[in-house]
Amino acid sequence: MQRLLPSLLCLLVPSILLGQSQFGVRGLGYPGREVSTRALASGGAFALFDPESSVNPASLGGVKNLTAVFTIQHNSTTQENPEGTASLKDTRFPQVMVVGPVRQTGANMGVSYSNYFSRDFSVATVNNVDIRGVPVVTTDSFSSQGGLSDLRLAASFTRHNRWVFGGGFHVLTGSNRLQSRLVFGDSTYSSSRQRSEVSYAGIGLSLGLIRQFGPQFALGLMARSDGHLNVDRDSLRVSQIDLPYSFALGLHWVASRKLDVASHAIYRTWSAANSDVLAQGGVGAENTLELAAGAELTTSIKSPYLWPLRLGGRYAQLPFPLTPGIQPHEVGVSGGSGMRFAQQRGGVDLTLEYVWRSEGAYSEHGLVGTIGISVRP
Repeated sequence: MQRLLPSLLCLLVPSILLGQSQFGVRGLGYPGREVSTRALASGGAFALFDPESSVNPASLGGVKNLTAVFTIQHNSTTQENPEGTASLKDTRFPQVMVVGPVRQTGANMGVSYSNYFSRDFSVATVNNVDIRGVPVVTTDSFSSQGGLSDLRLAASFTRHNRWVFGGGFHVLTGSNRLQSRLVFGDSTYSSSRQRSEVSYAGIGLSLGLIRQFGPQFALGLMARSDGHLNVDRDSLRVSQIDLPYSFALGLHWVASRKLDVASHAIYRTWSAANSDVLAQGGVGAENTLELAAGAELTTSIKSPYLWPLRLGGRYAQLPFPLTPGIQPHEVGVSGGSGMRFAQQRGGVDLTLEYVWRSEGAYSEHGLVGTIGISVRP
């Protein structure tokens, strides 16, 4: 039975599901976003230039003082699939960062924790089986708690105030606590339960660049390799999963004293994991493309740090299909604001995003609220 646990997870199609997202059942789960609350409000469009996000290590060059950031996120979604509809809620802490300048060197350094993948759910199927010629109703359930985290140590270096170079070292770690249970409708049969823990470990590297073309336009680039994940079940090595290369391009335009506009595209080669996922009995993995565009409008030139208006939109493909031949995707629109206080040593940012996710007969939509708290001692 323990050998079947990972494969059973890959093979089940959600009939009854409780958890963050039904699109987190396959593969490694539902992908996280390594961006700050401010960047989320713009659809993630400013992520390659935002020093409080963990996408581009070169963005750390924008930090002027020691800064600590803590993010809280609440999801409220409605999910639909062929078996019905369910409303779900959960709260997460997707981003924590501490970053600051290294005096008299032109360099900045930072440490961050980000959500790489989430995998919290319960799946159940109801079947009829013949036992000695008598039909018996059975309920098979499978649940997972856990996910993957990205711990990043990064540094940036600014050259001539026009070039910012950055590099990051990533430690990918996490675990899933799995439980399988079989319950018979006939009480004369005893139920069975199996538990297992699957843990993951890997390392990655990222490189980033920001090129400033005058005071109004900037170009951001990022390349990242996440190598592979070692997969252990109950402390025994069982497999490896190849992880993608990621490539990102971002543009930032200061349209006026009040208006900033940004956009980005990120491409990830998740097909590298396809053969590994198939070997575990899953549907596979596909490359993904993410596009985002957004703007920030300063409401007061005298106090630009008080309640700017941020708006954005995002389209992203998801790497792990629920059913063969159809790739899931999501679309989101977002808005938010924030403020700095105590001589800009403290800050609060707020974002609301409405998302739609779909793949064939499976869909979900809902509201995501995020609060970011920052301190500059």
